[in-house]
Amino acid sequence: MDFENLGRYRLDSGSRSDSSMQLGIPPPKTPSGRVYRLSPNEQAYPRHFVMGNVNTEVIVTETSRKRMKIDPRSNRTVCPYSGIVADDRDFMHPADADAALEIVKHAAIADVKEHLGRMFDEAFRSQPSGGLVRVELKANSTPEPAPQFLREDLLREIECDHCGRDYGVFAIGLFCPDCGAPNVRVHFDREVELVSKQVEVANAYAESHRELAYRLLGNAHEDVLTAFEATLKTIYLYGMSQRGPDAPAVKPPKNDFQNVSASRRRFEALNIDPFDCLDTESLALLEINIQIRHIIGHNLGVMDEQFATKANEARLGETIQLVGEDILAFSVICRCVVGRLDRWVGEARASATGA
Repeated sequence: MDFENLGRYRLDSGSRSDSSMQLGIPPPKTPSGRVYRLSPNEQAYPRHFVMGNVNTEVIVTETSRKRMKIDPRSNRTVCPYSGIVADDRDFMHPADADAALEIVKHAAIADVKEHLGRMFDEAFRSQPSGGLVRVELKANSTPEPAPQFLREDLLREIECDHCGRDYGVFAIGLFCPDCGAPNVRVHFDREVELVSKQVEVANAYAESHRELAYRLLGNAHEDVLTAFEATLKTIYLYGMSQRGPDAPAVKPPKNDFQNVSASRRRFEALNIDPFDCLDTESLALLEINIQIRHIIGHNLGVMDEQFATKANEARLGETIQLVGEDILAFSVICRCVVGRLDRWVGEARASATGA
């Protein structure tokens, strides 16, 4: 029996009529060509991510390799959330295994139908004509449609600047799943890019819809601090998780990373000051912008007494002024701190491996 349909997926070099064959079923892809993956580390919430194609124009340098956990394009994958390394098959999404079985089932049924159709056709053609019994075989000319699997892309799209791999994660991913290089800086750069576009839209409405423009700028400002806080929290928890199984439990951070002093106290346990890359002026701007975020988020932009005591030009009861350029400057300061932590993650990995 020929297995024309199943034969499309065979990995070995046997003939189409072999009763046993080794098959390789490609996993379903998202509309943009990415493949779903699931981290084998159950603690690496949210575990799900996607991997896409490779930008071949990105040159892998020796400097880049020093920050990598594994060689890119190997048969292993790195969990972008926890950094663990395992074989590709360990990252297979359970739904992909079910999809592969459906594809094999569809191809096998198609082969059986085609084989039976040819067998009956040959049998009835060999019968003498003019007999008392006449049998007419009508084959279904419309084959069963191939199974379709709908997959959607994740929200955060990233391209590793070390190996060129395109991938997507939920929330924040610390590592490239292809090479394992720390990528939190690239992740935050994407956030800054989106905030910049929000500012552009707000500026376009500045004259005709002032209230809407103010609301858009407020959202952009909040997004900067939200991303900054989440990034610091993620890196801190990752660093604390690397201390070993006998280390004391980590006290939940809560809102500690919305405050420079509290953030510093947290990172003292990891022997790093994330803000040592900032000069006095930049650090002061960071702290005042953190306060501005609280005014926007909790007081609809109206300055209260607590804020008025910290900002020289603040006037109690008035609406705080938001300027797009100031928001972008705020994002640049945050990016400097994130870059400092990104280097620390890479240095910590290199120290642990002796690279």
